[in-house]
Amino acid sequence: MKSSYSEEILSKKVVFFTGKGGVGKSAIASATALLAQRHGKPAILVSWNPFDQQARPLPYQALGIPHLLLNGMDCFREYALQILKFEKVVDLVLDNKVVNTFISAAPGLTEAIIAGKIWDLAGKNPDAVVLVDLPASGHALSFFSSPLGLRKLFRMGLVHREIERICEMMLSPSTLIQLLSIPEELSVTETLELKKKLLSLGEFNFSPLFLNQCLPNFPGTPPQKEMAESTLSGNAKELYNHYTTLLEQESDAVAVLGQAGLEIRKLPRLSCPEWITTVEAISEALEHS
Repeated sequence: MKSSYSEEILSKKVVFFTGKGGVGKSAIASATALLAQRHGKPAILVSWNPFDQQARPLPYQALGIPHLLLNGMDCFREYALQILKFEKVVDLVLDNKVVNTFISAAPGLTEAIIAGKIWDLAGKNPDAVVLVDLPASGHALSFFSSPLGLRKLFRMGLVHREIERICEMMLSPSTLIQLLSIPEELSVTETLELKKKLLSLGEFNFSPLFLNQCLPNFPGTPPQKEMAESTLSGNAKELYNHYTTLLEQESDAVAVLGQAGLEIRKLPRLSCPEWITTVEAISEALEHS
């Protein structure tokens, strides 16, 4: 019997949320934090967006969710301080323009540093679940592939040991990747490509995909399209046609994902006046997923 979403989350240490931009990653990650807290599980929400550090601030504090916005250079400084011990030495090293440029430009280094910070958070908070709001699909793929690639470059020494720990965290049964999509062709295609590429990298653990913004189940059987077109007029007819178009898109998306062998959990399309009420409503929906 398939476990519920809450049972899955309560048994994990780290959960990564990713998908095409605009599918609701931040809202669903936040709603998951509320869900975990409701079941007595402490949750830490982590966001990392290397291309938009000044993103619209979201009211996590108003929801009572501990939140960290990670920055690659800040995380590197924290890690260097753990190794070198002396703050002045760390400042001297990081003030060097050559070192600074190398850290920023070295392929995969920032991703590995961020992953290391997440691993450190999980280790220091053994009773909590760390929920990671990753960037969109392409950058998320780079996040997972970079430590695995660096592991091949460093075969011994301190860097090797740290990279091994990060890779173990990513592939651990206590770590979960939560893919998200909406019932649109581009989003579904991108999600399938992402999962295919991730599976080529390693044996990651996936939760059933969340298909967000699904249409509500109206009571009764909807009228046949021909009947509706003959009896409706004006705005009512326009709204009905829009509804049936979205319903067909959703049906196609479910069929494509099913053919690809993905398990699906549907989340409803919501109309809430504020982000906070949206997150709370999603959290209630997650309770029954």
